[in-house]
Amino acid sequence: MTEHKVNSFAKLHEVLSSYRKDNRWQFRGHSNIDWELTPKVGRAEFAKSDDEKIFRAWKRRAIEFVSVTYDDDWAWLSIAQHHGLATRLLDWTFNPLAAAYFAVSESYESDAVIFAYRTSRFINTKEADNPFEVTGIKKFKPTGVAQRIVRQGGLFTIHENPDISMERAIESDNIIEKLIIENTYRKELLFELSHYGINQATLFPDLDGLSAYLNWATANRTSWTIPSEELDVE
Repeated sequence: MTEHKVNSFAKLHEVLSSYRKDNRWQFRGHSNIDWELTPKVGRAEFAKSDDEKIFRAWKRRAIEFVSVTYDDDWAWLSIAQHHGLATRLLDWTFNPLAAAYFAVSESYESDAVIFAYRTSRFINTKEADNPFEVTGIKKFKPTGVAQRIVRQGGLFTIHENPDISMERAIESDNIIEKLIIENTYRKELLFELSHYGINQATLFPDLDGLSAYLNWATANRTSWTIPSEELDVE
């Protein structure tokens, strides 16, 4: 697997430029370099669970909390994933800077990583009725069921065997590469991303995102060279 070391924004831009002309690339950020590309339901605490049965139970109850209902399970499964249910979906984004944000937004002692994944295995959700009958690993683009998904350039991969990491299950015609963000560069990259409009307020376009962004900007006000009372956090 190809790996790229990143310790500056110039280096990040250089590496990301190599993906620009091929729209099959998608990206995902991990705060800890040791985390595998495994859907949540494939993790140890959910081992041997029946995720389709759990999803059906979630869907029956979820109807009381939404103002719009959907005709297909793909939309419902996307919403379930978005709201934290353990599913066989894995979140990705077409925006590599959004992936970079998620890689460094939490504090860890390890290096962070951006995964770049290229695949042509796309599933047409209008032709495949049941997400739980998909074979292998395929990507799909959700409808605009949640503003955050749209704002983050989100898409998903769906995994037939979610307990097997993508690194071990990848098909021969697909590619995974790693952009390793060195630990010493994590905090600086977070500020640089915010400078270019990638932060909590833009990726989470709601009151929670706005509040989180202003809290972060205030807590880190000494990191700017201008006086804190003149700090423009808009």
